[in-house]
Amino acid sequence: MVNTRILQQEFDYFTPKSAQEALSLLSKYGSEAKIIAGGTDLIAQMKLEKISPVYLINILHVPELNYIEEGNDLRIGAAAKLRDVREFCSNNKEYIALFEAVSVLGKVQVWNMGTIGGNLCNASPSADTAPALLVYKARVKLLSEKGERILDLEEFFKGVNTTAMAPDEIMTEIQIDALPEATGSAFIKVARVGADISKVTCAVAVERDGEVCVSCRIALGAVAPVPMRAHETERILSGNTIDASLVEEAGHKVAEEIKPIDDVRSTAEYRRGIADVLFRDVFWKAWRRSGGEE
Repeated sequence: MVNTRILQQEFDYFTPKSAQEALSLLSKYGSEAKIIAGGTDLIAQMKLEKISPVYLINILHVPELNYIEEGNDLRIGAAAKLRDVREFCSNNKEYIALFEAVSVLGKVQVWNMGTIGGNLCNASPSADTAPALLVYKARVKLLSEKGERILDLEEFFKGVNTTAMAPDEIMTEIQIDALPEATGSAFIKVARVGADISKVTCAVAVERDGEVCVSCRIALGAVAPVPMRAHETERILSGNTIDASLVEEAGHKVAEEIKPIDDVRSTAEYRRGIADVLFRDVFWKAWRRSGGEE
């Protein structure tokens, strides 16, 4: 019988007080160590004995990694809890797609423990915050003892559960530039039941001028090895006058761009069909919001 209740392996547990202390521990223990924050995924993997780290380095209580600051841009510490991100976005409607994404990411228990950085660093194709952050053109800051670097979030995901982060790096921050006026966004998730892992997710951010789509960004999850932008579809819409036939054409293009698989949650055929319809629903929601209609 698979163990789902207790941790059988022994490990040493560290609670560093700074990012530099965490990096020092990571450098010291190398591949035998794992960074943990909320632990909503890592602990489950350990219970199932899929991973067995010898050392756990908990960064949840490192103050310099837990913040939400808005100035000329939005900066979110990687250890910011999902509940705090959700609350911030609920009071700042320009980030409503991220609010909607976090709101369907598990239930209250997950919001209270999970972190936004953890949701990204797991690099799951179905990570719910990823599509919303992709349409906001988010960047991530990575830190090692050698220094820091900043990557576009789209470049961060390399494959299923694989990122561009080096073994000696930790994610410290998510950055989002200020959004243009007349921008609306939306996110919708399709799953078997509420709070389940996604079958398909879609986020859209639209900047409009009257009936013209100035720019459009589209991202989907659970339809490819990584959360992905639909760049070809974006080009169909950006700079053009929006009508139902153009959005229908764009929906068909989304279904062509994605690279879904058959798995226990859905079939590739279903994902293609639902991505077409889902995109259109999300686009029109974002479009109405960009015009102040919703």
